[in-house]
Amino acid sequence: MIRLRPGLELRCSDVRHAHRGDGGGAASAGLYLVMVLAGEVQVAYGGRRLRLAAEGGALIALRENDSFERSDCGPGPERKLSLWVGPDWLEQAGLAPAAQHLSMRSWRASRRLQGLADAIIGTPAADSGLARLQTECRVIELLAEALGSQHTDAGPTARMRAARELLDSGAADGWSLAEIALELGLHENTLQQHFRAAYGCTVFEHLRRRRLLAARRAIEREGQSVTEAALSAGYNSPGNFATAFKREFGCSPGRLKARRQMA
Repeated sequence: MIRLRPGLELRCSDVRHAHRGDGGGAASAGLYLVMVLAGEVQVAYGGRRLRLAAEGGALIALRENDSFERSDCGPGPERKLSLWVGPDWLEQAGLAPAAQHLSMRSWRASRRLQGLADAIIGTPAADSGLARLQTECRVIELLAEALGSQHTDAGPTARMRAARELLDSGAADGWSLAEIALELGLHENTLQQHFRAAYGCTVFEHLRRRRLLAARRAIEREGQSVTEAALSAGYNSPGNFATAFKREFGCSPGRLKARRQMA
């Protein structure tokens, strides 16, 4: 790990794995930029999994500290970089903070982004001030290019922020898409298109994730039973809840409950 300055940390790997490897720990609030040039990596922030293959990139926004897990998807080469940008650094740079906790955007990296990442990974870590300054310049260029390609620095429009606030308030729980669009003064197709562009998911995917995250917190922090959590998340069938929960977080609610009881 290279700490370029407070709030700006870089990790690079250029290795060949003989076997599958897993790890994890804590992830600090902020913005993460992950790029894979060779191999495949599966990461999970706050239980939400993301699989990246060669030439893939992702931006992950955490508004609060959360958990982190990673696993190499098998033996072979891995050439990857991960950049963490802290909230204070983002604020000082005049960049908008994350729109929502656990916002994720993944894409196929352009040749320009691949070239920048390759140059950063290929530069040996050095203690000299000049070498670190050169690395920092490349890193900032990479971050600017990635943000610009995704338009994340512009942030969602006021109308889409209002849409998310409505959904997060719980007032629209049980509403149809037509009812939500009418409340916001939008056509259904316009709402779906702009919401997906702003937050990377559909309206109902956002509602489902919000309910599942609330259920996860209720199990982890409040000791709620799986059945109670399923009902609070709007699932009449515990089996359907367990399937959706495992698809979203990579583990069953029963396993999460057992972990809490053992802690």
